[in-house]
Amino acid sequence: MKTINNSPPSDVYIARLKGRGHRVTPKVRAVIELFLKRGCLLDPIEVQTQLQKRFKGIGLPTVYRVLDNLASCGILVIAASEDQKRRYYICRDIDAGHHHHFICRKCGKVEEVNLCLMEEVSKYVERHLKAKLEGHFLQMEGLCSNCNSS
Repeated sequence: MKTINNSPPSDVYIARLKGRGHRVTPKVRAVIELFLKRGCLLDPIEVQTQLQKRFKGIGLPTVYRVLDNLASCGILVIAASEDQKRRYYICRDIDAGHHHHFICRKCGKVEEVNLCLMEEVSKYVERHLKAKLEGHFLQMEGLCSNCNSS
């Protein structure tokens, strides 16, 4: 897996955690660094496997606790999947406001999509369903440029 270099420094994520009153442990830092380095979807077992190289005996409950804590702060996002397995990815533009993500179905690479065209959908919902759209989550999937050209 390629390392992604167009990421904000881990300090941006650490500041968000501290600002929300969360403890920043070496394991939390290691998880953030892992996701920044990998730039793709990771499941808890993959995270545990990588962390065991640095933290002998780290348990899966600890990994889940760290992942869920980072997700609750908007640092990690839980990917929707057809197989119902829990996978996470890092939000690289956490300060950019509302945006979406593109996930490569082949390699798992995640890229930011800083565009949202939901205004028309919202108008449709109001006009045709007489309802008010209060939020949405859009996850786009396909082949990244590398996988598409191979």
